Parts: sequence; C-alpha cells; structure tokens
Amino acid sequence: MTTYYSEELIQSVIEANDVVDVASGYMTLKRVGNSYKGKCPFHNEKTASFTVSREKQLYHCFGCGAGGNVITFIMEMEKLPFVDALKFLAARVNMILPEKQNQQEDHQAYEKKKRLYELHREAANYYYKVLKTDRPAREYLLQRGISQETIREFGLGYASEDWSRLTDFLTTKGFTIAEMLDSGLVLASESKRHYDRFRDRIMFPIVNPRGQIVGFGGRLMTTGQNGPKYLNSPETPIFSKSYELYNLNHCKNFLDAGQILIVEGYMDVISLYEKGIRNTVAALGTAFTPFHGKILERYANDVIIAFDGDSAGKSATEKAMNILKKTSLNVKILNLPINEDPDSFVQKYGQQGFADFVAKALTIVEYELELLKSHNDLSQTDGRLRYGNEAIKILRQLETSVEIDYYSKMVAGETGINQEVIRREVMRSKTRQSANPSQLLEPTPSEVVPHKIPKAYKKAQELAIRFCLKTPEVIDEFPINHLTDPFYQDLFRTLSEKRKTGTRIEVNQIMSHFEDSEEVKKIVEFMMNEDEVSRSDYQDALEIMNRFYNEAQLDRLSEQIKRESTNGNDDEVARLTNQFIEIKKMMKENGRH
Repeated sequence: MTTYYSEELIQSVIEANDVVDVASGYMTLKRVGNSYKGKCPFHNEKTASFTVSREKQLYHCFGCGAGGNVITFIMEMEKLPFVDALKFLAARVNMILPEKQNQQEDHQAYEKKKRLYELHREAANYYYKVLKTDRPAREYLLQRGISQETIREFGLGYASEDWSRLTDFLTTKGFTIAEMLDSGLVLASESKRHYDRFRDRIMFPIVNPRGQIVGFGGRLMTTGQNGPKYLNSPETPIFSKSYELYNLNHCKNFLDAGQILIVEGYMDVISLYEKGIRNTVAALGTAFTPFHGKILERYANDVIIAFDGDSAGKSATEKAMNILKKTSLNVKILNLPINEDPDSFVQKYGQQGFADFVAKALTIVEYELELLKSHNDLSQTDGRLRYGNEAIKILRQLETSVEIDYYSKMVAGETGINQEVIRREVMRSKTRQSANPSQLLEPTPSEVVPHKIPKAYKKAQELAIRFCLKTPEVIDEFPINHLTDPFYQDLFRTLSEKRKTGTRIEVNQIMSHFEDSEEVKKIVEFMMNEDEVSRSDYQDALEIMNRFYNEAQLDRLSEQIKRESTNGNDDEVARLTNQFIEIKKMMKENGRH
C-alpha cells in the first residue's frame, strides 16, 4: 500500500500490535474456541458475526464481508489513510517510524514532535483552568448558549490579558523557551523579551483525528478589542491549517448518515453541537484546500457547504465548491440569508429549523443557476436570454441525460425558452467535446477465458487459491494462466515472486501489495475460511480449471477458424485447426471427452 516504509518495518508494527487487543479497545469481544467474536463495528447486526483471529492476526465479518489486519482495522475505525494508520499504531506501542535518512536526525525529529504535543496538552489544560476562574469569559460563553458540558467536551479555555502568564506556566512544566517558540504559542520581541501570542481571547484547542492537540484558535469577545476577531496558531512541525479540520475528532463518531456539514468558524461548530447537530467540521478560516476535500472523502459520501451568508462567505463557498467538484463526494450548498451564519441561524430557529433548512440544500448546479440568476434581470428579455445562454454552459458539466432533462426543464420554466432547444444545445456541445478522435480508444482483444465464467470454474479457482495460501510449496507449479480474475493473477504473481526470493510468505506482507480494500477483504476471507481443503480437493479443483480453460480455448479457436476461413487465409486456418485437434486429443486422453 505504500513504498514509504519497508515491508519489514510494516510487519514489525503489525507484530507489535495484537489485533485482538486493538479491536477490544473499540468493541466487546468474547472468546469462542480459538477465535474472538463480537458484533461488527462496520454495520448494524443483532447476531455477532465479526471474528478476530489471534493466531492469524486477521479479522473478518461473515455478515458484511469487512476484513483485514490490524492496520486496515485502524484505517476503517479512525478513517485514516494507510501511512497515518501505521503511525497511529506505532505511537500506540512507542515505536519510532523513520522520516529521515539519518537515524539520529529521525529520533530528534520524533522527540521534538512528541514534546510539542505534550506542550500543547499542557497549554490546553492551562487555558481551561483560567476559564474556570475568569467570570467575564465564562459569562460570554453562557450568553452564547454554550453549556458547561460542551465547554468541557471541546476543552474551551481563556487566555488572560497578561503578557506572559502562559510562558511562565510552561516554564514551570519544564519546557524550554526554544520549545515554546517552536510551538508558536510564545513570541519574541525585538528586544528578545518573550510574550504570549494569545491574550484576552476565548481559546479553542484544535485536535487532530488521533486525539492530539496540534494548535489553537483564539476569539476576541468584543468588537472593540484590538487585533483580528479570530487568530490561529502558526504553521509548526505538528500543525498546518491546510491539513486540519476543526472538530473532525468528534464528528467522525456521528456519521451514521454518511453526511458532513462544513462551516466557517469554531462557534458555528460548537453552537450546532450544542443543539445536537454533531456531524459538523470547520475549515480554519475560509482557507478550504484540496487536501481537506481528500480528508472528507475518507469519512463521508455527502457534504453540505454551510458558510456564512455574507459576501466573504459566498466567495468562500464558490472556492470550496470548485475543489469538492473534483472529488467523489455528493456536494450540496446551504444558501444562508445574507445576515446569517450557522451559529445565528440555529440560535434563532433551533435544531429542527436548521434541519429543515439543511433538507432544502441546493445541488451544485442549482446553486450555480441561483448565482447566475442574481446577476441577470429575468423580468427583461435580454436578461432571460443572457441567463439561458450562460445556463447552457453550466448544464454541460452534467453526466446523465436524466440530469440534463431535469435542469433543462428548470431553465426553460425560468426563461420561457423551449426545453428541447436548451437540451439540444447542451447535447450538441457535449457531442462536439466527445467527438475528438484522439480521445477514442481501440477495444482490447478477447481473452482466452469466456466473458461469463461458470460458477464451477469460479469455485474451483477460489478453492485452489485457499489451498495455495496455506500450502505455499504448490505455488511454483500452479497454472496461473488458468485464473480468470486479474486480482487472482496479481495475487499469484506476488506469491511466486516471494517463493523465488526464498522469502517466507506472510499474509500481512502480501496484503500490503494491494490498494483495493475489496481485494484485501478477499485475501482475508480466504485465510479466515475454516473449511479444510485437502490435497485431493485441490487436485479436483485443478482438473475442473483445466477442463474449463481448454473448453474456452476451443471456443476461441473455433471463432478464429471461422473468421480466417471467411477471409480466405487457408494457411492460418490449417495452423489453427491443428491447435484445435491437439487440445481435443489432450482432453480425450485425460478422460474428459
């Protein structure tokens, strides 16, 4: 799955993290024979069908098909990419993963990050304690409708007006000035005096998906104060606002519907959370990045952009929308009134009012058409014509004829232009775009095996693979060309390469060669299947595979003989006929025909 770390290092992380112990931290497992069973954490079920094997260091759900090793388990549970899941597990057992070529430099970088995480945790505790003793700050949050429970849940705090209270506190905790400067929480003046970055602000700890505090956001409580309304931590070795989404650490636990709302600010998130709307994240400022889009793809199927209704919010919405268009996510936009943001809206209309408004969220095309309408006067003929022509350009991005018909009808109703005219113009432009000959590909030639694989052939292949995984010595003589699935072929090439190098076959190492989660699940399914496959069963499977393979060859040769005969290629017909006869003869000798 990655070329960044060696197979040996990945294996060492896996071996240090027992899959039963890790899974037990997320669910209740009961020992049943040699395995452990529980209710699957990946789908709702009444009867436990999730099995974890300590011997094989694998898990498999016989209900939904989920399966893998300890790394894939953390990838699914924590919604992390492979490398981050590997780091998560390494940190769990205090292992250091190399990030530099020099081992000493790598250890120093690891220790530096570790100290920064500890420093931020201490700073968060400090801000939280200060909030408890500062009445105006507490009253401000209470006036904003934030309960003590939510304050505790988010670890909200307060940075006092003093210039160096945090600096002094961190000094008592053993942190050096150099470490404080690296964190960005302490700054140095021209005269080399040190002072706190955040003063007289409500503090919002920024927590990554692994539960580590990586930075802070600070908010002024009144408009008359000096400085920007919001101030974030600077870029540090552990924090980049382009890579973090506020509240993702909480939000990932409330995604039963597969939907995430994206808002602008910390208070938007917290106000919605307070009202029971907990599937919400915020970009840190309006700087939504392509990396944020990639993160959201890991966690959700649907996203709703719910930025402020003012002009800055509209501009940010357009930028985020254009980024999210390039993802696999289903994107909608909440078109808030000009003077509203999610915080003010939910305070005014409550949870149900906000939920009702979310239900009316616009698709990207609807939102773009609404923007287009706002720039054209549809009460005037020239405005309707201009809107119609520009709308056709928007509809060209649509993929299906159903969508084109739907939106063509919508534009027709707003402009008075005939729906068929709009549809024809959209399709004409799409036809021109797709008619470029350089983009057309020749069809691939037919394979030896038939397009429709008989069930008996599929079953024989799977049985043979299961035997080979558990009895590696038979791999060397296995007829790989009899396999019909490209995944099975790749699997056997990987197994063969391991055998040639004399390397012991470890299933976890084999799994690391495959990116597709469905392919990984299939390998796990083979390994977790307890039904015994004897050598006699294996030989029977090989005979079935050989028969179907030869029959497919005969069908292919018959088609080629007909084609060459029609073309008058007598020599080619003779050559193909000889091949046909040889295969028939071989099958007859084997007693199959």
